[in-house]
Amino acid sequence: MTFYDPVESSFYASCVEKVLSSAPLRAHTAAGVVELGAGSGVPVIEAAERVGPTVRVRGFEHDLESYYLARRLVDGAETATYTVEFGDFFTYAAIAKERCVIANPPYLPSRSARPGEPDLYGGPSGAEVTDRILAGPFDLAMLMVASIADPLAVLAQATRHGYQIVDWTVRPIRFGAYCREPAVWRRLQALAADGQAFFHPQEYMLAGITWLRAPLADDLPQADPAVLAGVLTSGAREVAA
Repeated sequence: MTFYDPVESSFYASCVEKVLSSAPLRAHTAAGVVELGAGSGVPVIEAAERVGPTVRVRGFEHDLESYYLARRLVDGAETATYTVEFGDFFTYAAIAKERCVIANPPYLPSRSARPGEPDLYGGPSGAEVTDRILAGPFDLAMLMVASIADPLAVLAQATRHGYQIVDWTVRPIRFGAYCREPAVWRRLQALAADGQAFFHPQEYMLAGITWLRAPLADDLPQADPAVLAGVLTSGAREVAA
């Protein structure tokens, strides 16, 4: 089943657009961009249409229903610079010629108990898919990182793999039905108690973070990860029942 949220989708699209249109990052996007989890394809279609025919994006989707939907929408939009393929992103990543990855990875720390729901599971902390991308071969990465998915560990993981933050944008996201499912909500509360999730009763923070590996980032302005960490952990750790 395809997951689509208009607010989150629009925010992801704007973060992708910044990367595709960035002149300082052009050397790292010139060989193309690869995407984990195309989903409906709508965010990258919107970003590609606004940017124009400058950078090619190759999306990968492992959910068959989502893949067919994305292919229909991409074909209908006639977006020549964006293609979607059915397959495993990580299998392709090992041989990818592209030096840039983009993704809004799944980040919920528990699976839905209801059959037929979209797979939004990101591992026990919600950060496992994100961490796996950061451990990959890409020089430039623009990933969406949620304050409810162990954000401090994600920032530390990026640093361990030689990444430096060159840009970030954050906006609040209201909790939706999937987060409010009992199993997911209980897990979020447990993570909050352990200092691995940060949120207010009605919303959490979602960041679009652009990392570039050192020494490639040395000539670009860099952001202080401590400032971003402060923003992502600003939420209350106790939520209303």
